[in-house]
Amino acid sequence: MLAHVGEDVAVNWFTKTQKTSNSDGELLTEIAGRICYKSFGLGLNPNVTKIRQNSKDYIENTLSKGDGSIFEHATCTFAFLNVSRVFTHELVRHRPGVAISQESLRYVRPTKLRLWLPPELSTKKKEFKSMVENIEEGYRDLERSYDWDAMNFGVKKRVTSALRRLLPDGIATSIVWTANHRTIRHVITMRTSEAAEAEIRYVFDNVARIVKRKFPLIYQDFEYTTLDDQTRSWRPKYVKV
Repeated sequence: MLAHVGEDVAVNWFTKTQKTSNSDGELLTEIAGRICYKSFGLGLNPNVTKIRQNSKDYIENTLSKGDGSIFEHATCTFAFLNVSRVFTHELVRHRPGVAISQESLRYVRPTKLRLWLPPELSTKKKEFKSMVENIEEGYRDLERSYDWDAMNFGVKKRVTSALRRLLPDGIATSIVWTANHRTIRHVITMRTSEAAEAEIRYVFDNVARIVKRKFPLIYQDFEYTTLDDQTRSWRPKYVKV
């Protein structure tokens, strides 16, 4: 493709850039951007008289201009395990540029009710535990009233689906989330805000640390402040991307 678009100029650019690239995602992002203007080198586009040779400078310039579309080509996939359904209800509100696969309580009967204790309830740990135990006891009593061995899978699914209505939003679940970098930048900004819910802020603080390390050019403008709970609130220099 590069040979077709820019002959030796583009191929030589790719050979040089690939050797120093941090990741395939950043390389793909830069290729997508440069193909828009044929800016792999001078001479390919007579309108272009200056080429940013450095990948960092090129991507920073793109960020500063707010040209966000090129950051939609590369994606990351995260597996969030033992997060609450409170977390996933908030996460799935970010719809553009994502793919989601979540543990289904229509099919899965939980063997144990696991709930994360929010810091706001840390002084009520005993009461919280007691309430969870009461919910689980009621759930198990109702669950045991069915003859599961006598059911076919279709009936099991319907009963499992009905029983899940007794379970709290705080129950642990697992979800696989794939998003492009433009979306990830937005979600990090929104969900590590000091006003964000505690659990999702904790998770996306960790997401920010991961992508900042693995994709340092795409997230080069992100800086953080440390909040009272020791999570980081991340903000980009270039918001409109």
